[in-house]
Amino acid sequence: MSLTDPARDLLDRGHATVPLPAAGTEVLAELRTQAAQFFTQDETTKLRHGSSDFNFGYRPYGRQYSVSPDRPDMNSSFVYRADDPTAIPGHEADTVAPFLTALGAYWRVAADTADQVLAALADHYGYQGDLHFRTSSYLEINWYLRDAKRDLLQDRHEDGHLFTLATSDGPGLEIETDGEMRQAAVGDGRLLVMPGSVLTAMTAGQIAPLYHQVRNHHLERRITTLFLANPRLDQTVTPYTGDAVDIAALARTSGAMFGLPPAPVPAPPAA
Repeated sequence: MSLTDPARDLLDRGHATVPLPAAGTEVLAELRTQAAQFFTQDETTKLRHGSSDFNFGYRPYGRQYSVSPDRPDMNSSFVYRADDPTAIPGHEADTVAPFLTALGAYWRVAADTADQVLAALADHYGYQGDLHFRTSSYLEINWYLRDAKRDLLQDRHEDGHLFTLATSDGPGLEIETDGEMRQAAVGDGRLLVMPGSVLTAMTAGQIAPLYHQVRNHHLERRITTLFLANPRLDQTVTPYTGDAVDIAALARTSGAMFGLPPAPVPAPPAA
């Protein structure tokens, strides 16, 4: 069965880029506007819109790391899961509601794009399973400010998911190619597809995780928008190929390497 992009690029190059639909450009611009309005609020206000386990909503600076707890990522973030604004504490408040509306609009654009990537991979491997990825995937918005002193805003790491659809409004993202970290070249209107170790397990090692880091360019601000694709977490998921591995268990616990708790398990999707 012939490969279709971006599956071919993931297998041949270890990463891919995919076009952001035309309608998604305005949606992304609005999301960045609303993200800036949310993150520039005072810390007390933002903390009202985060869960105690940091799985939903606002995550303050210092809560997450890439390699070691003594080198936290130099950003705060916001997590929006499964296109469900009601999971965010205080979701109806004016201090977060416009942001959630923008997150929902972009979530649907990114999820449709992720669906195309997964369909191409399933076609290649002849996979008949349904990953129900929309129930377990999430958006993460990372907010960086210029007062960071380190050369790397995030240390070298992989994301521990099926893949990440990444875009940023400024330079900094570097990806590992041929053993070297190089500035990611992603044109306007495109998303970078970064495979994670869950996809490595799904493909019996045929697609390696893409290691990446974020270099400090001392920008006034920087917003990164990530769609992190996960398989369903509520039951065993079989891999595309190779020996049986509990893919769902890997996805549930991948956040531990970043100091995060297990991912919340959603209710089973409707039949």
